[in-house]
Amino acid sequence: MKKVYRDIGARIRALRQALKLTQAEVAEHAGIDPSFYGQIERGANVPSLRTIFAVAEVLRVEPAELLPKTRGRRKDDPLVAGALGSLLSRLKPGKRRFLMSMVRDLADELES
Repeated sequence: MKKVYRDIGARIRALRQALKLTQAEVAEHAGIDPSFYGQIERGANVPSLRTIFAVAEVLRVEPAELLPKTRGRRKDDPLVAGALGSLLSRLKPGKRRFLMSMVRDLADELES
């Protein structure tokens, strides 16, 4: 389970850094102690469900996005996907769809 907690912390850290927030800022907006938040990012403490929801709201993602996926993921996927998802979440839906279609086309081109 320690690896799961470290993975959750790494996902949270990547999202926080993508938003250019400090640990203290996320902790304050989530209503938790900054030292406890730091422990979560390091995987040294286990966040409650309430804390996961509060942190997810601050990071502008769905709570499930903070949890590690178990199937079909590469090791670097959670960090990359989390950071990109956080950036995309700031866009209006139409612009987000447009950018995602461009990314899909580019990925298809690079794979061939």
